[in-house]
Amino acid sequence: MSRLVVNPDKPDAWEIQLKPGANCLGRGDVNDFVIGDSSVSSSHCQIVVNDGSATIQDLGSTNGTFINGTRIQDANLENGQTLHLGGVAMIFYSAAPPPPAPRLRVSGIANAPAPVAPVLAGDPPPIDSTLDLPAAPSRCKFHPKSPARWFCSQCNRSFCDLCVTSRNLGDAVKKMCRTCAVECAPLDVQITRAAEKGFFASLPGAIIYPFRGTGILVLIFGTLVFVGLGIISAGIFGILMKIAAIGYLFSYMQNIIHATAAEEKEMPELPGMDDLFGGFCRLAGTVLISFSLAIGLLVARYFDVDVPMSAIIITGLLGALYFPMAFLAVAMKDNVMAANPLVVVPSILRVPLQYLVTVIVFVSIFGIQQLGNLVAAGAKTVTFTTTDMSVLFIAIGFRMIWSLVSIYLLTVNMRIMGLLYATQKEKLGW
Repeated sequence: MSRLVVNPDKPDAWEIQLKPGANCLGRGDVNDFVIGDSSVSSSHCQIVVNDGSATIQDLGSTNGTFINGTRIQDANLENGQTLHLGGVAMIFYSAAPPPPAPRLRVSGIANAPAPVAPVLAGDPPPIDSTLDLPAAPSRCKFHPKSPARWFCSQCNRSFCDLCVTSRNLGDAVKKMCRTCAVECAPLDVQITRAAEKGFFASLPGAIIYPFRGTGILVLIFGTLVFVGLGIISAGIFGILMKIAAIGYLFSYMQNIIHATAAEEKEMPELPGMDDLFGGFCRLAGTVLISFSLAIGLLVARYFDVDVPMSAIIITGLLGALYFPMAFLAVAMKDNVMAANPLVVVPSILRVPLQYLVTVIVFVSIFGIQQLGNLVAAGAKTVTFTTTDMSVLFIAIGFRMIWSLVSIYLLTVNMRIMGLLYATQKEKLGW
């Protein structure tokens, strides 16, 4: 039977036994297999198993379906391929067709099945726990990254806990080989775990992260989006285009956070165009919730209510302190309601030092971007007023370079946000 191993190489790994025909996967309860992760869409994808082959089709998911790091719409599945549904990793294993039963000619009857030896009552013969297994592979046959814990002396294969089946025989629970149906011998596992990098140790890697994988191409495309935002004209069409561009930018940022949360080392591919308005609404809602106090005081001041400017500044600073965690929560849960104080404030208090560093970096990069944007705005004015071609080319060149720097800084910022979640998710409890 074809199967998926979800969250491989993690303590919470579990298995999906795919049935023949269509198998729908997603976060919603109507699916054949429910994957309760915020990065997975309600109806994410469909896997069709037919005669030993399998195909997968994305059902318009927000965060995409990936095979070995490449985003797909529909594709054939092959044994051992790594899938990602949003930020959830899994490995696909195809079902090997059972060997044909041997045929005999009995009493003139052709193709009669071979007689099967009767199974005697009672427990199978015990496994000698003193087996000398120096040649037993230290890694699982089907999960090369997982240590082997069981050895089958009949097929000479080693397996992890996921690849053996448990059978209750009397008061004992036996671990059986799925292929040979014989009891497996336990292996003495000695695991030396590599020290996992903490948040602070991972920060320097965020600087070179945008250049990994297809990062250069992503940065170039992001630069074009930034430049496009700057030249879009006013009017209804211009407003709709800006909303779409901002929504796409949010999906881009969310993709980086999800890839980092999934412990991927390289830049993800660009997101699809299927949720531009939703992305804009999630970002706008996060901003409104985070800066609601400051916005309310500004509105009151506009209507001549006596509101001290110091109160507006203080609430604005509180909003700036609140916003990064609210943004991270919305990006991970894919729901603007995750920005509410009942989620955000306890999360900040659980990781105060790491979050303080994240806020400092976040605000610093945002400040650098705003200063550069002011200069770029001046360069934009020059391009429309100057008659000197050399000045025109310098102004356009500066705008292009600054757009590239802006998308680079944004990518670094989102990588740091993702590292905060990836290294502190147990404390955050999301």
